[in-house]
Amino acid sequence: MISSDPSTLCEPHDAISERAADFFGRRRFGPWNDADQVELDQWIAESTSHYVAWLRLQGFAAHAERLAALNALEPRQPASLGGRIFNYRRFALPLLAAASIALAALWGGPFVASLLQPPDRVDSTDVGGRTLLSFSDHTQIELNTDTAVRTRMTTAERTVWLEKGEAWFHVSHDAAHPFTVVVGNHRITDLGTEFLVHRAADNVNVTLLNGRATLSTGSMQTATLSPGDEAIATPVSLSVTRKSPLELANELAWRRGMLMFHDTPLSEVVREFNRYNKTKLVIVDPSVSNEKITASTRTDDYESFLELAENVLKLRVDREGSVVLISRGPENTKKKAVRLKRSL
Repeated sequence: MISSDPSTLCEPHDAISERAADFFGRRRFGPWNDADQVELDQWIAESTSHYVAWLRLQGFAAHAERLAALNALEPRQPASLGGRIFNYRRFALPLLAAASIALAALWGGPFVASLLQPPDRVDSTDVGGRTLLSFSDHTQIELNTDTAVRTRMTTAERTVWLEKGEAWFHVSHDAAHPFTVVVGNHRITDLGTEFLVHRAADNVNVTLLNGRATLSTGSMQTATLSPGDEAIATPVSLSVTRKSPLELANELAWRRGMLMFHDTPLSEVVREFNRYNKTKLVIVDPSVSNEKITASTRTDDYESFLELAENVLKLRVDREGSVVLISRGPENTKKKAVRLKRSL
C-alpha cells in the first residue's frame, strides 16, 4: 500500500529522484541482497511520490534500452509521412543521447554503457583461442577454445546461451535478476557463483566452484549444486559427483593456458590436445588407448607431448600432414603406467 504521509509529501523532488536513482543503480550493478529489496519496497510504500519516481526511472531506462536496440539495427529506408520523408533515426539517436546524459547524471558511466551496447551480442573463439568478457554488472565470462556464446545482459534480463565449447563464469550477485545459462535443453540458474560449463553436443558438464546453482535438464530433472559438485546432464539423465581440490585445479588449468593430467588415459589426453590445436592426434592402435599419463604442459605444445610419448612410452608417431597417427612401437609390447615429468 502506498502511504500519503504529509511528511513525505514535503520532500524536495530532487531528493526523491536521487534516492530512486541510488536504489536503481545499486540494484542494477550491485551489491544487492534481500535486505536491500526490503528497504526499496518500504521506501516505495512510504509515498506516492516515491512510487511515481521509481516507475518513471524504470520507464526511462527501458525506453533508453529500446532506443539502444533500435540503434543496433541495420539502416532502413526512410518512411513516408504526409508526403514527406520521415527518417526515424534522425530523431531516435538524439533522443538516445539525451537519455544517456540524463542517466549519466543519475548513476554514472557504467549504466549508460550497458544501455548503449546491443541487447544481444555474440562472442566466439577459434581453435586454441581464449577471451575474457566483462559486463557492466561486474559479471565475467571467459571463453575457452572453439567456444561460442550469445549473451543478453540488460536491466531486466541476464541470460547466456552456450552454443558450443566451454566457458568459465564469475557471476555478480543480483537477487532481483538471476543469471541463467542455457545449453540446449538444459538450464543453469544462480544468484552469484563461480562455475564451469562444458558443452559436448546435447550433453553438458557443470562444475561449481563457489556459491550455489541449480541445473534443470530437458528431461525435467533438477539438481542444486554446492562447491565441488560436478553435474553431467544428457538428454535423458542427470548425475552429480564430488570433485577433489586437485581435480578442480586441473579443470581450471586452461585459464592459464595449461593442460594438467593425472593418471589420465591416453585417449583422453589426445582428445584434450585436439580441442586446442588444428593438428589432430589420432590413436590408430586401440591397445594404447588406456596408457596412463601424468603431465603438465601448455595447451599448444603437443610436439613436446609427442616427443615424450615416443621416448618414454615407446609409442610410434607418424605424421601425415595435419594428422599425427599414434600406435604401439615395436619395442613396446606391454601396457604400463608412465609418469611424464615434463612441465612447461
